[in-house]
Amino acid sequence: MRRKRLSMVGWYDPLLLIRTGIRAVISKLFGQFADKREAVAASNAIQATPADGEFDYSGALGEDGFWFDYLADTGDGWNPAYAMARLVGQEAVVLGAHKLPRGRLLILGGDQVYPTASREQYEDRFLGPYEQAFETEGGPDGWKDGNGRRPDLYAIPGNHDWYDGLNSFLGLFCRRRVTRPGVDLGTDRPGKVIGGRQTRQTRSYFAIRLPHDWWVWGTDCQLEGYIDQPQIDYFQHAARHWMKPGSKLILCVAEPAWVHAHRKNPAKKFSSFSYLERLAGAARNPEGESPMGHRLKLVLTGDSHHYARYVEDDRHYVVCGGGGAFLHPTHQLRDNAFDYEFGKPGGTSRQGGERRFEIAKRPDGKPALFPGRGRSWLLSFGNLLFFWHNKAFVAAHAAAYGLFNWTLDFAARVADRGSLTGALRDGSYGDSILAYWSLVFTSPAAFLLVALAGLGYVAFAKSPYSMPLKAAMGLTHAAAQAAVVTAVTCAVVRGTDSILLATLASAVASGIVFGLYLLISLGLLRRHANEAFSSMRIEGYKCFLRLHIGAKGQLTVYPVGLAEVPCDSGAEPRNPPLAPELIEPPIAIA
Repeated sequence: MRRKRLSMVGWYDPLLLIRTGIRAVISKLFGQFADKREAVAASNAIQATPADGEFDYSGALGEDGFWFDYLADTGDGWNPAYAMARLVGQEAVVLGAHKLPRGRLLILGGDQVYPTASREQYEDRFLGPYEQAFETEGGPDGWKDGNGRRPDLYAIPGNHDWYDGLNSFLGLFCRRRVTRPGVDLGTDRPGKVIGGRQTRQTRSYFAIRLPHDWWVWGTDCQLEGYIDQPQIDYFQHAARHWMKPGSKLILCVAEPAWVHAHRKNPAKKFSSFSYLERLAGAARNPEGESPMGHRLKLVLTGDSHHYARYVEDDRHYVVCGGGGAFLHPTHQLRDNAFDYEFGKPGGTSRQGGERRFEIAKRPDGKPALFPGRGRSWLLSFGNLLFFWHNKAFVAAHAAAYGLFNWTLDFAARVADRGSLTGALRDGSYGDSILAYWSLVFTSPAAFLLVALAGLGYVAFAKSPYSMPLKAAMGLTHAAAQAAVVTAVTCAVVRGTDSILLATLASAVASGIVFGLYLLISLGLLRRHANEAFSSMRIEGYKCFLRLHIGAKGQLTVYPVGLAEVPCDSGAEPRNPPLAPELIEPPIAIA
């Protein structure tokens, strides 16, 4: 089958921005009114015991322990998505003295497709690379074990998966249906096979039992961090009835709330996550007499497309969103501390206090980040070529400046100055600049366009908890754009008599200023991390986690990085060798 080999999403393509913005607005406006999670939960009633044994891997501990994988933020351009699909599909990843067998199950941590969810986007950006990787790495047995069972696949939705109301996600990952006594749903229906792996889940969230009383909870926080009541009931039931006292929990969430929480208003980003991380520890036995004693040990998330490990007490909070989407920077990351009204997970009291999440240190003393801060900082200078990376964005600016110059030309003719070209050629270069702005202020239409542009730059500025800083950033950016466009327009018109050339040169200059704004904002103010790196669409520095439960119940996490992604998007994949590396030494969690 010939599959589309799409390039990375162009996030500054104006048409894509408009379409994505419309889908995002519609999803946020109507998401809670058309939330399918409660309907899905109603058709999959919770059982008194974990009767659905498909989620039980407690007896799957082999001679080499139990292996499973975590991967997030997958479906962007073909090259990185296919490279990571190949990497997690290899029979074993060899990293020096470590030979890491392919996981018995693969957990996808959200945002399986970009920019918005649809059947076509899933087919091209997610299913295509994974089906091709299975054909490449699957072999004659198709990854089946001695019992003829395929490896399994679980997924939680991210915000991009929710942009079609979760329709496509449910059809792909939650197709399996289990009949219940007294409920007429027809016959059982198996899950879908995706890239050689079998889907098992029946909801957009799940609880998986692993060997040695380890559990994985995969959660669904919709678009705004909203946790529906049936989901709460599900996990409370799991904690009280399915999990043995003192079980150890791995929690999968859609975004790193501990990174985004701001000290001035932590609840805005942290409240739903805080509730989820305390849910298992707060469980009491079915009689309600004594605590179950469950312990949260590890939190996994994507959303930020890099690797970063944080610690608080004996808990590890790992951001690993390197499944295929464009790279996010790491040099702006810092430890995060804030006061919160509720206590830590596993605490004996609901009394709040300080939460402190520190970036973990590797044995060599460097922060546990991938890429490292130095490399991330160097990569950020790619924004100097913003105009080249984002040609459609520059073309849109050219169209806007063409309209603006046409408005100024009309104002010049009304003022008996002949034309815009004639007005700018009279006198010295300084006189040209004065003439340009005199036309702006004497033309209501031109002045309105300038005012709207200024408001747009203020709206674009990234400083949600400081409106004065947001306004200062936006107005400074607007002033820089106005100064450069004025200077270029006057210079080109005086030198060539061509408004067209002046318009094109102004658009390119505007793109350069836009890139400088992103570079400076990220480097000095630690703002615009997403905007600065989405502009470059960097394919490299991908990552995933291979996790292992040993014979004595110790969990070991192997963070695997892929610094260079080969170009493999030709007519047929060439499948060049991949060069994975250990991001940091294995992390042992008791």
